[in-house]
Amino acid sequence: MNCLRCNTPNEEGAKFCRNCGMDMSYTPSKENVNSKSADTLLIIFISIAFISVIAQFAIQKLVDNWYESPTKYIQGSLWLLQNLSFILIPLSMKNKNLKIVGLIITVIMVIYWVYTNVEFMTR
Repeated sequence: MNCLRCNTPNEEGAKFCRNCGMDMSYTPSKENVNSKSADTLLIIFISIAFISVIAQFAIQKLVDNWYESPTKYIQGSLWLLQNLSFILIPLSMKNKNLKIVGLIITVIMVIYWVYTNVEFMTR
């Protein structure tokens, strides 16, 4: 087996590298990879939330009676996107149990949002 630090070949079962003395039982942590993907998911969530809030505000200020015109469908789509983006938060969690609980809560929240807003969207 080769040393992870200096790539020197060592005997199978060696405890330390014969060249650099590194512990051969060391395994690199995947924590950095997981934290980068978690950070990316959270940045995507924040971006979606920010853009959709700004777009909704602009629609409500610039369009008269937006709730009676076809722009209500754009507004509804933005609300749906914003609610669905909440799924990115539990996906970025490292703890498996918290991730599952977060996903369940997010799904319930989206179902509730759809249930309460279907009447508004079909008028």
